[in-house]
Amino acid sequence: MIPNTDLYHKALRLAAWAHYGQVTKFGDPYVTHPVAAGYEIIAAQAAGETFNVDLAVITALLHDVVEKSDVTLKSIRKDFGKSVAEGVEAMTKNEILPKEEQLKDSLVRILEQPREIAMAKLADRISSMLPVSSEWSVMKIETITANANLILQMLAEASPWLSKRLEKKIALYERTLEQMR
Repeated sequence: MIPNTDLYHKALRLAAWAHYGQVTKFGDPYVTHPVAAGYEIIAAQAAGETFNVDLAVITALLHDVVEKSDVTLKSIRKDFGKSVAEGVEAMTKNEILPKEEQLKDSLVRILEQPREIAMAKLADRISSMLPVSSEWSVMKIETITANANLILQMLAEASPWLSKRLEKKIALYERTLEQMR
């Protein structure tokens, strides 16, 4: 299935607007992160996986807009439909919970969604795991690695392609940790 180009552009414009002026932990324009996550989804499709590419890509593009801007789930539902809105909601951290419980809670909610939402979360984590910064502490790298392992453990069945990509990222972080110790 070929992705819906018009829908992709609409979501990309919203993500660019919502993340305008924001930067990643690496200093890149923040919108590069959801765009990279969307690309991971398209790569999984190109590798032969069959799924609703529009749901997965649009969710990947919009996964942080509610958490990091004034965009509401209501507006996402209106413009992109119920499935995307519910996927974005599942990927949005519940900030009422203690920080250490937020990821697990989100993963449990993601598992209640169609497979494509788990794929968007796998792609999100892959695109977040750029090369380790020399300024990071061992504890920070351990936390990122542990969280990635939890995501992989809980969501691996959603996509063999994305799971392998995440495994490779985790292995790089683990090798860095070994070298630092």
